[in-house]
Amino acid sequence: MASLRTASLFASLILLSSGVAAIAAPDLTPSPAATPSVKSPLLQVQPTRSVSRLLVTRKVQRDLAQRLNVKPETLTVLDAALTTWPDQCLGLARPFERCKGGEVSGWRVQVTSAQQQWVYRTNRTASQLGIEPLTGTPDFGHGEFSVETSRLLLSAVAKQVNQPLAKLQILEVQPEVWNGCLGIFEPDRACTEQAIAGFRTSVTDGQTIWIYHLSEDGAQIAQNATASGATRPLQVVFVPIESEPFPQVELDPQIVFQSQLSGNLSGSVQTTVLLADGTVYREESQGASKPTRTVIKTLPASKVKAFQASLQQHRFPNFNNIRYLTEAALADYPLTQLQAPGLSAAYIDLEMDSLPADLRSIIADWDATVQ
Repeated sequence: MASLRTASLFASLILLSSGVAAIAAPDLTPSPAATPSVKSPLLQVQPTRSVSRLLVTRKVQRDLAQRLNVKPETLTVLDAALTTWPDQCLGLARPFERCKGGEVSGWRVQVTSAQQQWVYRTNRTASQLGIEPLTGTPDFGHGEFSVETSRLLLSAVAKQVNQPLAKLQILEVQPEVWNGCLGIFEPDRACTEQAIAGFRTSVTDGQTIWIYHLSEDGAQIAQNATASGATRPLQVVFVPIESEPFPQVELDPQIVFQSQLSGNLSGSVQTTVLLADGTVYREESQGASKPTRTVIKTLPASKVKAFQASLQQHRFPNFNNIRYLTEAALADYPLTQLQAPGLSAAYIDLEMDSLPADLRSIIADWDATVQ
């Protein structure tokens, strides 16, 4: 079956009501007992709160729409709750920041975009608002994908892929800590180990999906060309930073590479493994049953090295923690996970021609190696 994490990636498709309570029309029939100075508490308080909620959620939608370059109506408000923040920064100060004291009444608003959920904090009228740091933001980072950073990113993408900026939209943003190469792997290239707080993002023109790495302030931007180029109907989804790559398995040091096919209705899991000594075997399991192992072949050392060279040539590290899915993943269609030590990627084979070229090459070389 598809995991709950996979299913949650499509939660933004659910349309929810605005949550504004309907107010019954008052009885306007004159009453001898009524006086002009007496007003119904329902009419005096409830409309004010409802209008405030609507005002706040619309401001939040407009703000997020500006950051993602989408229409506000494409964003769904899941919840808007009154709350009290502990300081003038709405409780959003990072460990190295200071804020003026004094409680602030406001709202906590949850809103979803195409592939992601965002949480906003505002004061009562949303004249002041901010985004809660995305999960996985390092202590030395801000974790807020700002409007200015978004503008710099979209401008760079538009120029690089030769598309009008207005046609681009940001699908997903994930915090990352990059090295001096912004996490872009190139064979035989050395990168400084400086820690740069930044983001990994996916951007689309509605057909093609590009992956970009950038610093938090947008001063450094680089396309992950290896992982880019997937086309619709594929969805490019980042493995949630709070979760382990699925299923997280500490690979035996002797494992060079493995593929795992899982998620069908029968609950079976098929794992094909290449060991450093050239042994290729396949394990099959179903439910709680003990896996059965079959040795397929033993490769000469030259073949093992050739496959390892292919992984380097096609830059497999640039696919780490990325999934190429379609909506069939919700219908218990099997996923294939590819793993090397410390690296994991996954795809659904219904749309092989829509995968990035380097990933298709890795899959083809793997199939030729183990068959």
